[in-house]
Amino acid sequence: MIPNATDLALKMRRLTQWVDSQRQPASLIRRQFHGGSLGNCYVTIDLDRQTPFASSNLNRVYMCGAEPGMSSQGVARLIDLFLTEGVKRFFVWLSPGPDMDLARGWLEQHGLSRIRRTGYPTLCRTGHAPVPFNTDLEVREVSADEIADASDQLGETLWPEYTRCAGRESFFHYMAFDDRRPVAIAALCIFEDIGYLMAAATAESHRKRGAQQALIAKRVERAERSGCSMLVSETLYMIEHSYRNLQRAGFVEAYEKEIYEWNA
Repeated sequence: MIPNATDLALKMRRLTQWVDSQRQPASLIRRQFHGGSLGNCYVTIDLDRQTPFASSNLNRVYMCGAEPGMSSQGVARLIDLFLTEGVKRFFVWLSPGPDMDLARGWLEQHGLSRIRRTGYPTLCRTGHAPVPFNTDLEVREVSADEIADASDQLGETLWPEYTRCAGRESFFHYMAFDDRRPVAIAALCIFEDIGYLMAAATAESHRKRGAQQALIAKRVERAERSGCSMLVSETLYMIEHSYRNLQRAGFVEAYEKEIYEWNA
């Protein structure tokens, strides 16, 4: 059964905080607010990551609706917080929570506009049927040493967020190989009762060979073996192959995060 969207959103915010602590650079400023005019939002600040795209800009506010304590004044304080740090563009990631229309109104009142180029769905899987896949690639779990050795061959396919958490407790890393050459990556982390599928990428020259479906299957199997009651992944609607692969593996959409941009 798909969990309540608000309950899942709150758990995903806790997961995001924990994953950030494990895989993001030490230079990332992370702040968690409890109560007051900022409610319980989680904030990250990175002067070096002010790109125009929400997925790659690490200047973010994670909100779950209009939680107790949050107010219109709180949104103004958040803007001042980023401006004081020298940030000229940040994004609010709004997930399900109480009084969503009120939260949307506060954001728009202070000049934030919703990004509608694409959507940002959170998908979950609660069934236990094996995930079918078909590939001629070898897919297996890899160690931190193997990941380091693969860096030259994978190039930009080897995301920094994938390598930083290699070897850490509760993280499991996988690769797909064509003979001995690594061509695709993916990771799993286990948090509370959730198995979180993350950091998937395939070298362009080896796409459409079933690598990602096989990597999903391996991670689902590992998470279920570890006792996870639910598996979760996040993607974008515009990455159609990722969205379809997750659906084929039994993932269903739980909610869509709303992304709002503030630009000085």
